Amino acid sequence: MDAEQVVRRRSLTGKALSTVVSSAALAVALSIAANPLRAETRGYVISWFATATYIRDFKENCPQDRNKGRTELDIRRLTEIGYTRDQATKIVGTGTVTLSAQYESRIATNALQTTGRHVSIYNYPDATKDPNIETVTGKYAYGFDLGSTNAAAKFEDPDTHGRVDNQLWRAVGCTESFNKVPPGKPYPEELSWNLMIDSAPAWTLQISGSDLSKDGPVTVTLDRATQHLERDANGDVEADGTYIIEPHSTSHNVFRGEIRDGVLTITPSNLYLQGELPFYFEIALRDAHMRIQAGPEGKLVGYWGGYLNWRNYMYMYTSRPPNGADSIGLFWAVKKMADSNPDPKTGENRDISGTFRMEALPAYLAQADGKIVALPRHDSGALREISGLDSTAVKLTN
Repeated sequence: MDAEQVVRRRSLTGKALSTVVSSAALAVALSIAANPLRAETRGYVISWFATATYIRDFKENCPQDRNKGRTELDIRRLTEIGYTRDQATKIVGTGTVTLSAQYESRIATNALQTTGRHVSIYNYPDATKDPNIETVTGKYAYGFDLGSTNAAAKFEDPDTHGRVDNQLWRAVGCTESFNKVPPGKPYPEELSWNLMIDSAPAWTLQISGSDLSKDGPVTVTLDRATQHLERDANGDVEADGTYIIEPHSTSHNVFRGEIRDGVLTITPSNLYLQGELPFYFEIALRDAHMRIQAGPEGKLVGYWGGYLNWRNYMYMYTSRPPNGADSIGLFWAVKKMADSNPDPKTGENRDISGTFRMEALPAYLAQADGKIVALPRHDSGALREISGLDSTAVKLTN
């Protein structure tokens, strides 16, 4: 074997990144400051991210089915600006087309401030009337026990069967927008993600440990890259690309973690990743938890949970026309279900417990000077390989 190894991958900006690494230097690149607990480092890029959904039994989750779909939503929106239900039903028709601009314009300015001035419902959702949409009463949701003392509000995780705090799912899970199964994403998260990944910087993930083929302590590092995700010929996110880690970034996160029985978890801590509109402008989780497992061909699949600012989350839905999403219904449901961090003046909870589902693909990760700090590895080692991902759950092989 040659004394020097050339690692060459095409960057997301279209330029080729070429790094010459000697055999000795490659060993150094896989260690962090000669710490024996970080002698091996694997690199990944977040390739899929969305609010975690659980819709295996919609009737159990939402027994009244009161929210219905787009047709019922448009009828409700028209009655809110003065039409009778019969008139609204006739205007909506079969529901195969969106409402015309004349109706959408009147709906959009139906928020009424205390001064009597009509303003945009999307800019001032607090000035709208609560439509009191149906929320989830079912047993299951993905997530983690964040320590809430409200036992009645707890879900059960369908995989771990542990107790779960996930009031975000309780608020949004009965709406059509969230009636999705991976790889589908809730709307408009799916639309926004597909627009964002071709321009917004990607998020990277490193897993470091003394021997990642065994259970034991690890270090998990999250960063933002300087490039956007790269697609393959099929339009999917490409594996084994090279990403430059953004230096001196506010999106640098380091967690103590552990691999046990094929599952990676972390010691809870705060997490912050800067995003880009039209998707989340940030992922900020207080008391962040993680549960990650290995999927086929080196992919990682997992869940991140914690407390997030509910207004920041809802901004994605209220800052633009709904396009079928019940922006105002979701706003009020999430506001009512917020369960943490009360405002000292108003008493209103500012945070809500929630969970996101993520996937990550193997990637080469490098510093700005071209030094490779993490390599992709396709052998799952201690992270047990998932033989298949069904619509709602991650299953382990023996």
